[in-house]
Amino acid sequence: MIKILNRYILTEHIPPFFFSVFIITFVLVLETIPKIVEMVIDKNISAGVVFELIFLNLAWMIALSVPMAVLVATLLAFGRLTSDSEIVAIKTSGINLMRILFPLMIAAALLTAAMIEFNDKVLPDWNHRARVLTGDIRSMRPTLTFRPGVFITDVSGYIILINKINHTTSEVEGVRITDSKDPRQPRLIVAESGLMKFIDNGQTVQFTLYNGELHMLDARDPANYRKIDFKEQVINVGGVGSELRRSESTFRTDREMNIAQMKEVVVRADSAIMPFRQRTEKSIENKLNFLFSDSLKYPYDSTLTDSAALTLLKVDMQSLYLKLKREGEQINEQKKTVHKYQIEIYKKYSIPAASFAFILIGAPLGILSRRGGMGVAVTISLLLFTVYWAFLIGGEDLSDRGYISPFWAMWSANILVGGIGLYLLVKVITERPLFAFFRR
Repeated sequence: MIKILNRYILTEHIPPFFFSVFIITFVLVLETIPKIVEMVIDKNISAGVVFELIFLNLAWMIALSVPMAVLVATLLAFGRLTSDSEIVAIKTSGINLMRILFPLMIAAALLTAAMIEFNDKVLPDWNHRARVLTGDIRSMRPTLTFRPGVFITDVSGYIILINKINHTTSEVEGVRITDSKDPRQPRLIVAESGLMKFIDNGQTVQFTLYNGELHMLDARDPANYRKIDFKEQVINVGGVGSELRRSESTFRTDREMNIAQMKEVVVRADSAIMPFRQRTEKSIENKLNFLFSDSLKYPYDSTLTDSAALTLLKVDMQSLYLKLKREGEQINEQKKTVHKYQIEIYKKYSIPAASFAFILIGAPLGILSRRGGMGVAVTISLLLFTVYWAFLIGGEDLSDRGYISPFWAMWSANILVGGIGLYLLVKVITERPLFAFFRR
């Protein structure tokens, strides 16, 4: 009987879980579409690159959507069980509601372990590749567009002005090209007319110019100026393509490191604090020994008057203050680094573990909402996850300022949501009214 009930409870959760993962991930993808569309318009990137960028960003979306899907699935499943009076049937058969949560907790444990592994092994690498690809796209030169009467300055080393362009026949009139690729010998090409075409797979624009002049200057010797008249001249302007050039980067941010890499950073930063503290303590000790010595005299000049000695002492104290201030700033910077990476380490565990908290609070809320359906489940999920995420962001900010530890910054949201869930669950099991709103 219990095994059948366990399978039934799990079966009720699996379809809404996968459906919720798909919907939530789809919504997160839609949020990134405007930025990607801007890149497509501005940089003219291919569809393959667009899909690659979306695919790489799916990692952080899945890391967020899976815990949210657990909450939505729990609300929907228990809401349906309640609306069909199956919860009442389970209770009247003598089975405690806590017992039917057991298979969900086992599933949550497996899901949490899988997501921790995903956050540690897959997420950092995909975040890194997404950042590098985004940087490569942003470094692309915008698609070159020749417009009549407009100076073209996007091509490195060239300034191009064309008075008239026939895009159908590729004929141009009133062409003026300034070539400054070699600053020591700049060139100016002026032509009445010509033809324009792209070669080398769009990487070079070739101008065949007619009836023009070539002016060559010498920056080192202004007197060495030459002018050449031509009837036909071919000018190739390279580097006009807007192709994506892939790059590699060994640098990784905190969100692009796995747990082991971040622990190494924490150990290095933590060990760097000790030398600063030792130097600070040594400086204070030396100064105190000097101030409280039997003879308060400066060793370099024992004939100083009291006022002169006091002036030197003030200078020494100011120097000591500045030194201690610099040492303190270095210690604070290292502490910030430790907190920053410890937060990311705890985050890789706390967000997957949110599945437990969401089951604890989703089950009683699903029972209390009864016939709310998908709309109520989604609304409650959004509110809860907004509160949850606000606690994470607020905790991270407080930890960066040194008010709370990284542990409490990342785990307080789980503890709060889970605690409220346990409270609601006890009220539902004992059938005691929580508020007048929930009375039957």
